[in-house]
Amino acid sequence: MVVSTAILLIVGGVCAAAPLFKRVSKGLEKLLVIVGLAVGVAVIIVTIDLALGLGILSSIFGIGFAPGPSLNNSYLQYYLVVMAVLGILLFSRPLRNVRWASLMALGVGILVAAYLHTAFSVSSTTILGVVFIITILIVYTLLRFVEDILEFIGTVLAFPPVAIAVGLVSVYFGIITYGS
Repeated sequence: MVVSTAILLIVGGVCAAAPLFKRVSKGLEKLLVIVGLAVGVAVIIVTIDLALGLGILSSIFGIGFAPGPSLNNSYLQYYLVVMAVLGILLFSRPLRNVRWASLMALGVGILVAAYLHTAFSVSSTTILGVVFIITILIVYTLLRFVEDILEFIGTVLAFPPVAIAVGLVSVYFGIITYGS
């Protein structure tokens, strides 16, 4: 029995269906979004482990994470796709409005300027400033494109009807996985 994957799918599905609980309680919805972030990270880790066939989690925890070859339901072969979409939905929902491209560009710019100062003994603030600005512009331009794509995907997945559908499908797959 694959209890851990089933539980992740069921808990993640309930967290993904948080817009259903909006009318009941705003606090419950926010709690589900916060818990969903942690569950989303766990789902992404398990999905990567299963998709690549690494077996790292199975060796650490000593329990199976993937349904066996005797699939009772023909739709159960798509559980990795459901887990990947669920993980992206849960992870991107609370982090959708964070501007991480600018933060990463600032960090890389500081690191490059510090490396240049340490490794090559450059002490001119003008040269360090120019290198800092050029590095920030290059890194920000590249990462902003990726951030826009991820923001679009997160916006589509966080749309309440889509999130509810993904949540209910995940709960369904979790119940089927638990039953097999």
